[in-house]
Amino acid sequence: MTKKAGRKVIDKYSFCLNSRYYETILNGVNAKKNDAKYAEICNSTLTRMIFSENQNATEICKEFIILYDSLNTYGKEKNHEDETFSCYDCDFLNYWLNNKIKENINNGLNNVKEFYEEIKSKNKKFFCEHEELGKHMNVIDPEILKNMKLLYELYDNAVKIINIMEEPNYKYEEDKSCNDYIEKCDENYRKAMDRCINNNVDYYNALKFFKGSYENLKEPNFDGSNTCNSSKFLFFPKYDPVLEANQRRIMTFKIMSAPLMLPFVIPLLYK
Repeated sequence: MTKKAGRKVIDKYSFCLNSRYYETILNGVNAKKNDAKYAEICNSTLTRMIFSENQNATEICKEFIILYDSLNTYGKEKNHEDETFSCYDCDFLNYWLNNKIKENINNGLNNVKEFYEEIKSKNKKFFCEHEELGKHMNVIDPEILKNMKLLYELYDNAVKIINIMEEPNYKYEEDKSCNDYIEKCDENYRKAMDRCINNNVDYYNALKFFKGSYENLKEPNFDGSNTCNSSKFLFFPKYDPVLEANQRRIMTFKIMSAPLMLPFVIPLLYK
């Protein structure tokens, strides 16, 4: 069973560690869409946002409350846990709703907070168990949302690769092999690292945490089944444009400062 990962430092990117767990939850959403209790809450959702034909406000509302309900109950009956809902889950729901709205609105108006409050107002009892969720529901800066999407996919693909290494015959998607996930992971790592060049410290630290957690994927001996070709990793884990840029700056400073030192050094040579 997919489990939620732990991390001591909580920041805006921490929920991405649990991406495979969240994808497991998402896979069960469609099967519950026709459930009457969800349709009843969402059948009159009002919003100033104008949605595309792909998904309207009602459909997104239903998916959101199914996710909320699933996160609130998943594993509880097996583990006898009193509390399965976490701050990571709140951040994931905010990320998911931001991403969903961004992909489906036509008028460019993204008001996640208002949309959530509208859903909540339809059935306050349904959401009363986790009032703290409202504090997490906010519009995410588009650039940070891109960062989150890349990091979320990185963790998801890394776990897929490990699981396929352990069970070579397992398939997440019929038309994709382990090497496909390796290539996607490698591509996303490069893209994510490139986004750190302009002083994106929080994201850079989050990527270094990912690197430290999964850099053994690159080791040839890590995959005993030889199902996954680690040589497909061209950028991960060594690619680090931030470190390279810092090293270039240090070298440039040394080169530029050398002539300035000569007037002080030459007199000493003739003493």
